[in-house]
Amino acid sequence: MNNKGFKDALPVMVGYFPIAITFGILAKSVGVEIIDGVMMSAFVFAGASQFMAVSMIGAGIGLPSIILATFFMNFRHFIMSVSIKPKINSVQKKYYPLIGFFLTDETFSVISMKEDINDGKYLITFQASCYASWVLGTLTGYLTGMFLPQIIINSLGIALYALFVALIIPSCKKSTKALILTILAGIINSLIQKSAFFNQSSSFIVTVLGVSLIAAFFTHRKEKITDEC
Repeated sequence: MNNKGFKDALPVMVGYFPIAITFGILAKSVGVEIIDGVMMSAFVFAGASQFMAVSMIGAGIGLPSIILATFFMNFRHFIMSVSIKPKINSVQKKYYPLIGFFLTDETFSVISMKEDINDGKYLITFQASCYASWVLGTLTGYLTGMFLPQIIINSLGIALYALFVALIIPSCKKSTKALILTILAGIINSLIQKSAFFNQSSSFIVTVLGVSLIAAFFTHRKEKITDEC
């Protein structure tokens, strides 16, 4: 257990828990058994694709289509894993499988804004704490969903957006580059989504690739200028 890792995980945990409750309620409402819903959170651990999967189950869509759709929606995780690799070069390789499994949009946002990380225990504590919040939230949704008023259930859905804002703002305050990249990512993603050639998942992948290349170019250029000086 790493205290710093747990402390850094708290904002993400607070954001994950109500969203996971919403997922548990939704899964239960479409007939997914509690063990299946909790195991989905435990083994898939990908919020957007889980919501999509249970919605497809409720619509009676076949398993192959659900698996394929989930795969493409989660394809961005490959890109995120490659993106953070340079930051964790000092971490022991035995931690890599767990780091890859626990990686989500939110934990990626936190890790990518940090300098090089050399403490595997910090990283695993941080990610595993977020993971526990998601799984326990799903279980809570199954067990308590029937007692919550509908207005509260509806409000839980905005927690994910609030979480992203909470993660982005501190980084933007510290770094002008982070602010510029955030705005640029929003503009690029909005333009791509208006195209008929990309769905929501693929537009996210293209945006991540594009912004990452732009950031890498300017970082490399800055380092080159510094070396020359």
